[in-house]
Amino acid sequence: MKILSIFSFSMLSFFPTLYPDELLYSTLARYHIRSGNKSFKQTDLELFGYSSQQICKITLTNNLNYLVKNLPLRSQQKVENLLQNHTLYPFYATLLMPQEAWLLKNSMSKKFSGSILDFAKVANNSSDDSKKFLKFCPECLEKDTQKYGEPYWHRIHQVPGILVCPIHRVVLHNSCIEVESKGIHYHAASIDNCLLANNVKKLTNKTVETLSTLAHDINWLIHSSFAFQGLAWLRAQYQRYLLDKGLLKTFAGGKFKFDDYGFAQLIYEFYGQESLEAINPRLAQHQGKYFSHCLFGCDVNPAIDRITHILMIKFLANSIEEFFQS
Repeated sequence: MKILSIFSFSMLSFFPTLYPDELLYSTLARYHIRSGNKSFKQTDLELFGYSSQQICKITLTNNLNYLVKNLPLRSQQKVENLLQNHTLYPFYATLLMPQEAWLLKNSMSKKFSGSILDFAKVANNSSDDSKKFLKFCPECLEKDTQKYGEPYWHRIHQVPGILVCPIHRVVLHNSCIEVESKGIHYHAASIDNCLLANNVKKLTNKTVETLSTLAHDINWLIHSSFAFQGLAWLRAQYQRYLLDKGLLKTFAGGKFKFDDYGFAQLIYEFYGQESLEAINPRLAQHQGKYFSHCLFGCDVNPAIDRITHILMIKFLANSIEEFFQS
């Protein structure tokens, strides 16, 4: 039986070298082109041994154990490297407790038919009609083509909340490739699907600076290593900072009174309305209530709106690094 199982395993004859900060999906798409396969399903079968239509496959690719074992004999690739450096796992793991992060990593490592988004605790945006597309930086596109002979999808550009390229401080553009489209597809970055849009919203220099700083903060968070202590701990830290700022007052019996109006005014001054609208229109529309839910929400096993928490942390502590390391 062992001999049969070995010979039933079809090892790939080649696999593209991953570029710096390349999204794994991008490498798989480049494999599809080089393989000459006529269908995406055939590529799926070759790479993963089965075909999956999970909508999160672009950013949270699963069955990585099979993929790595399937790579050519001389490949030194490891599942851990793919997870940490070529998927959005580190971004989603930062606000998961260690055991929760392990469950997410485990679901991405093996063949998994459930929803990886549930393990990642990704907020359900079913009420949000706006489509999400793979993003690109025009300058990265040009320089990658000059250096490598082809462009590719950068992982950092796909992280929620990052709207400006951390390297070139250029506002990211939407490509033609949907992130959450149903069905199997492998589309490599190209000049055909990375068109420079004329309708990209012009942002003030101050907003670009704010969004650039946010991008660097999120990038630090992705590459940091700390054990998250849970949302209850996080909200306790929020309350401490709010008390210091005079935005939260305690009364007899342990009851709190939160200054919604004062908080909304300060956070608007800190980020600017244009920045908040660019990140998420709901942040600007609900006058601080959207932030208040992060502060005092107490749902059982809730989805985590990571960007709102990141904005909250930076506003309260002025430094995401200092907040977590202290």
